[in-house]
Amino acid sequence: MFDRVMTILGGLSTAVPHPRADERLTRLFDTLKRAPNNDVAETIEGEIWRIWASASDDAGRRLMQEGIAALAGGRIEPAEITFGRLIAHDPDFAEAWNKRATARFLLDDHAGSIADIEQTLTREPRHFGALSGLAQIMMAESEWIGAASALEAALRVNPHLKNVRTALDTIKRKIKRSLH
Repeated sequence: MFDRVMTILGGLSTAVPHPRADERLTRLFDTLKRAPNNDVAETIEGEIWRIWASASDDAGRRLMQEGIAALAGGRIEPAEITFGRLIAHDPDFAEAWNKRATARFLLDDHAGSIADIEQTLTREPRHFGALSGLAQIMMAESEWIGAASALEAALRVNPHLKNVRTALDTIKRKIKRSLH
């Protein structure tokens, strides 16, 4: 699993967003990196998430809403199925893959979650949420170097993720202690 994650992360440096990616995202990510404070950064993050979660048609929007409602209601298996239907409906929809990755993580299907995160990052290599999710899987597997690498990748995209920075600092201390 660790090798696969490192391969995924290694491919990010040359990855480009899917041709269907919303062109507003490039501007938003550039602005996010230069955000003067966390309040501005959070506003930009919110806009990025809004764009990411926007399906291309009514059927996709209904499936996304249904899946999110199932996740929020703790109905994880129905959420996974719904996001699978959304992926079948629109295989290029990066956020559908990311949401199913979340459901699979909650179902303790780490391999399935990683596979979906890989699909997410193929379509949107700047997806800091997917990178953070990848780090959570690595932490659950006690793969601290993989977790640190995923968190560092998320921070390269969005340097304003306070919880990610805190987790990275904790993991780096853990790695350092294990080396001594």
